[in-house]
Amino acid sequence: MRGRRGVIVAGAGAAILGLLLVFFLVLPKMNEVTQAREELRDAQAQQATLSVQLNALRQARDEAPQNEAAIREVEGKIPPTADLPGAILFLRNAAAVSGVTVLSLTPSPPATAVAGSFSNIVISASGQGSYFALVKYLHEMETLPRAATVESIDLSPIEGSLSFAATITLYTSDVSSGPGSEPGPTEQGAIPGA
Repeated sequence: MRGRRGVIVAGAGAAILGLLLVFFLVLPKMNEVTQAREELRDAQAQQATLSVQLNALRQARDEAPQNEAAIREVEGKIPPTADLPGAILFLRNAAAVSGVTVLSLTPSPPATAVAGSFSNIVISASGQGSYFALVKYLHEMETLPRAATVESIDLSPIEGSLSFAATITLYTSDVSSGPGSEPGPTEQGAIPGA
């Protein structure tokens, strides 16, 4: 009996020792492994995010010359001042090139656009010419050195040609354009003359 009891005590002692080893050595290591796996997943997710950002930055770097050229082109077409005499000269030259007789060009005062980042100059134009001359005039306005949009055009037949009344919008990056403003370009939100 004593031998059997010794075996049971030895077995119980070994079991307790095994449980203590598992409790103090294995479980903490398993916890560390679990934490390391979570950290690895987080690092992989962060690496994927950084990789996407890196690709976007590389693409932006590669496209920068084309984007800068487009920005320069837009800045060239939207001048920093209203320059109404220059705008009227562009429209008169477009009429001369196309063979249209312009009877009137009446600009309205510049007004800040709804977006607030530029000003609009609406010009009412009237005149006459053949159908093909008017088409050429519209094309000339689309290709002016200054950005212009034809908002509306009304055509009426008269004695072998067409008369027209058009509304044309020109743009300036000067948000202080208009009556009572300080001439010249200013920054948005700046107080003119301050």
